[in-house]
Amino acid sequence: PPLHPRGVQLETRQLSNGVYALMSNTPFADNAGFIVGEDAVLVIDSHFNGKMGQQIIDAVRAVTDLPIRYLLNTNAFGDHVFGNHVFPDDTLIIAHQSTIDSLRISTVEGIAQTMRGTVNGDLAVFNGVELRLPDVGFDTVWAVDLGGRIVEMHWFGAGMSPHDSVVYLPNEKIAWTANLIFGAGTIPWARSGGIADYRATLSKMANTISPNTIVAGHGEIVGGEAVKNYVSYLDDILEQARQAALNDITGEAFSADASIDPKYAIEPTLEQLMTGFHRWNLQAAYRESQ
Repeated sequence: PPLHPRGVQLETRQLSNGVYALMSNTPFADNAGFIVGEDAVLVIDSHFNGKMGQQIIDAVRAVTDLPIRYLLNTNAFGDHVFGNHVFPDDTLIIAHQSTIDSLRISTVEGIAQTMRGTVNGDLAVFNGVELRLPDVGFDTVWAVDLGGRIVEMHWFGAGMSPHDSVVYLPNEKIAWTANLIFGAGTIPWARSGGIADYRATLSKMANTISPNTIVAGHGEIVGGEAVKNYVSYLDDILEQARQAALNDITGEAFSADASIDPKYAIEPTLEQLMTGFHRWNLQAAYRESQ
C-alpha cells in the first residue's frame, strides 16, 4: 500500500458534537481522529512519525485546550504508532495486549525495514522516531468516560493483522476500524492469512456493535454496511477456493489473473491496489481449502 506521509495533510472533519475524523488528503495514507469530552481529549492513532504526530496534536489544539489524556493505538504497525513519542508525557497510551507484546520485541529499524515498500524505500521517513510503547493493554474491551462522552475500544479477533482494534462511540454509533475495514470502495486484505478467522472477527464485530459511520484507518469514510459487504466478499472467496480445490485447479491458476467481482464497486483510484489484495486473499483462501 502507498503510505508515504510526504505532503499528507490531515483534514479535520466534524462527525458529531466533539467527534472529529482526521482524514488524509491522499488516497490510502493513514487517517486518525480525536474525541473531545467535557474533561479531556482522546486521540485515535499517532500516524507515521513525529511530524505527523505533531500535526494531529495541532489539529486537536485548533479545537480545544483540554488535556490529551488518552491515545489509542489500533495496531502494531509503524504508521499507526510511530508518532507516539511526541505526545505529552502524561498522555496514557492504550492498546490491545497483543499490540504491546509485538512492539515490545520490535525496534524502529526493524519495523522500518518491514514497511520500506510502503514508502518507496525512503527510510528517511522514520528519522527521529522513538518507539514509545503503550502504557495499558486490554484483552477484549476497554472503555472510558471523557466527561459526557463514552468511548470503547474492542478487539474482536485477527483480521488484516492479529492486532487490529476498533474504537467505538456507542451513543453516536461511530467507529474507527483501523485496518480491519478499509474505506469506501475497498475489500479486506488478509495480510495475516486467515480468511475464515477474518470472517469470524467481522461477524463478532457485527454482533457486538452497530456503527452507522466508519472511519477507516485508510480510505474514505464509509457507512456501516461495509461490515456486511466485507463478510460477503470473504464468503465468496472461501467458496471459490473450495470449488477450485475440488476441480483440481492449482493455487497459481486460481489467483494469477483474478479480478474483483464488479458488485463490490471498487474505488477506481484503488483498483490496482485492491486487485493485489484480492489475489493475496485468494491464495490464502486456497491454502485454507486444502
